[in-house]
Amino acid sequence: MINKRYQTLILLPLLLLVSITAQAEPNIVWKKQADYIAISTLSGANDNHHPKDVPVETIARLLSHVQVKNSTYNPSDSIWDDSDEVLVRVFTDREIDLLGHKLNDAFKRVKSNEVIIFSVSDFRSAYIGRKRLSISGTVFIKDNRLNLLIGAMHADLLAEKLRTGITGTYGRLKNDLSNGEIQGQTTHEWQLVSFNGAELVNNRTDWLSVDMQREYPYAVIKQDKQRTNEKYLTEDQQAQSSDALEARIIKLEQERGAKVNAPIAGESVIEGRLRKLQALYDSGVLPETVYIEKVRAIMADL
Repeated sequence: MINKRYQTLILLPLLLLVSITAQAEPNIVWKKQADYIAISTLSGANDNHHPKDVPVETIARLLSHVQVKNSTYNPSDSIWDDSDEVLVRVFTDREIDLLGHKLNDAFKRVKSNEVIIFSVSDFRSAYIGRKRLSISGTVFIKDNRLNLLIGAMHADLLAEKLRTGITGTYGRLKNDLSNGEIQGQTTHEWQLVSFNGAELVNNRTDWLSVDMQREYPYAVIKQDKQRTNEKYLTEDQQAQSSDALEARIIKLEQERGAKVNAPIAGESVIEGRLRKLQALYDSGVLPETVYIEKVRAIMADL
């Protein structure tokens, strides 16, 4: 039998280990399947300017400018395309929208000795169908600069897990992607790209420091047959976009000529206007918000 004194000596280190492990566990802010936003600690990241209320629009517009080269993902990928220097926006509009809202929430909770870690994914077009790719990293604010440290770039998490023999649905896969390290850069092929207001930290290609005192417009990426995401456009951008849209509508109507604009037998003026709007919307020229607004205006004339 082990007496109580020795039991205490044996149990004490175990209790300390459990306590340390519990403290090291990140505080989950949001999680969905393998994606997550969490608050954690990172060696070397101290005296950060947290907590802080950062507007969703500020985060979204800033992230829209983050680009990478030499990524394994290239939106123009084909079996014949082996170019490495193509610049690709790191985050999709959907990922930017998600990070904008979730980081806004996390920045209000995170302490000065903590950081925000994340992993987000979205479907991206590939030369054979679409595939879900993941991005993971760390975010913190210091000296009015947002630090973005990327651990994994456009990783095919599902394929990687399947290759290792792990079975089950995507929701059950363990996400063990790196969130990056301040103490040293991990070797990788891809490289983040600096832009006006953003610079690479210590010449590292996985770490960007972005000036938060600058005003950034939303960097719009529009692929063929895709409608532009105008959710985070500045007022100036919205005005320019609106003017350009009206010009495109007029030009399109002129090009189609009498064939498109000719009324259908028995069709009223209102029906003709609605039909033209529907055609412009279906062709992708007219965004949904503008389409609904114009339909309401026409219906108001009834």
